[in-house]
Amino acid sequence: MSGRDPWEGQPPQRAQPAPAPAGGLFSRPNLPFTLAIIICLGALVAFLVIVKPFSGGDTEAGSTSTSSTAATSSTDATGSTDATGSTTGGTQTDSSTSSVPELTPLQGFDLETLATGIPFPVGAFSLPDDDRIFVVERGGVIGVVVPGQGLLATPFLDLTDRVGSGGIENGLLGVAFHPDYASNGKFYVYYTTNPGLDSRVVEFHSSGPDATTVDPSTERVLLEVDQPGIRHRAGMLQFGPDGYLYVALGDGGLGDRHAQDLETYQGSILRLDVDGGDPYAIPSDNPFASGGGLGEIYHYGFRNPWRFYIDATENMLYIGDVGQSDVEEVNVVALSESGLNFGWPDYEGENCFTPVDSCDPSGITMPLVAYGHDEGCSITGGVVYRGSAMPELVGHYFYADWCTGLFRSFRYEDGQATDEQDWTADVTADGVIQIAAVGTDSNGELLLVDSNGQLLRVVPVR
Repeated sequence: MSGRDPWEGQPPQRAQPAPAPAGGLFSRPNLPFTLAIIICLGALVAFLVIVKPFSGGDTEAGSTSTSSTAATSSTDATGSTDATGSTTGGTQTDSSTSSVPELTPLQGFDLETLATGIPFPVGAFSLPDDDRIFVVERGGVIGVVVPGQGLLATPFLDLTDRVGSGGIENGLLGVAFHPDYASNGKFYVYYTTNPGLDSRVVEFHSSGPDATTVDPSTERVLLEVDQPGIRHRAGMLQFGPDGYLYVALGDGGLGDRHAQDLETYQGSILRLDVDGGDPYAIPSDNPFASGGGLGEIYHYGFRNPWRFYIDATENMLYIGDVGQSDVEEVNVVALSESGLNFGWPDYEGENCFTPVDSCDPSGITMPLVAYGHDEGCSITGGVVYRGSAMPELVGHYFYADWCTGLFRSFRYEDGQATDEQDWTADVTADGVIQIAAVGTDSNGELLLVDSNGQLLRVVPVR
């Protein structure tokens, strides 16, 4: 006999019913059995009627289960709920969210190194459903970082033949992908020219969303701004939910009043319709579209707005503006507001700057958040967090300081900065990093660009 089950190979046998006892249930031989069956059935009915073990009422612990959807906080036996909507203690009785992992409280951040050896990076951008991170190098290259692989050898776009990067504030400074990039392949770049160091906003065409390189000859110039100075170029580009391209320019660094002159582009944020004209159109609802200033200007009065951010979820505009002597500032306004004067050079933060002892605050939009040069010296405007790894921080605006590694966040609510938090110790635990930009990957998780050549991802510690 083999070592297999000895019944293996035998055809299944259907069980045969046992013959019924002769004489019926109430015959004398079967009467004891019949009475036993009746007693058992009676006991079962009483149990079902009185105890109700399958009813939706109280559980054996006396607690009440609360139904919720995935978007609703689930309540535990103690009735307490944490900031993420996850249960914080007791026995969770809601089965509808049992598949969602419970998060322990956020303790702080770690930094995951995604790439090193990047030549002076100043920005990091991503595309939906694309693991690649596009890193802007000030020298004139858009490189590609793939998590797990680092910086790829072949850049996405090489403009070193036309980018002027002399001085620390010039070079390739910004990129923005068209909202319809997946179908039209268009994206936009801000760089300073060689020669001249003038500001230039241009359009390029890729072969499609999966393109690994772009032909520099596809360049089409949209706007060129003559720059007599050599500093304060700003350079941020971003599309708003209105489909228009927003462009930041600094005041040029000459110590003049360009930022208050509506007939010059310096010291302003522009708003362009790149789909409506050749090379662009001025949106009809721009504040000076009908006169009174350059039609492209949307806001003015900036010194060097080093990174703004449009939060499409709340339709808000966040602007980090680098100070001169004493103050760094963050401004927050509704994107629908236009024609606002942010004060420079009359004001630095909320302080009179020129003249020092008398300036008129009427018509000036003051900063929401400011800090002094005892804490930093050059603000890096950041992003509003909308990722999933840190749900308790969704809606927080994160910003940094290039000089000291300062890294903070707040939530904008009813015109106020609320829930302000300082994360500097977390990101400088291994030494100060020079945060030139804050970005997000395709999942909305925070990225830090260290101008010393690193791309880092913020990882929660729980």
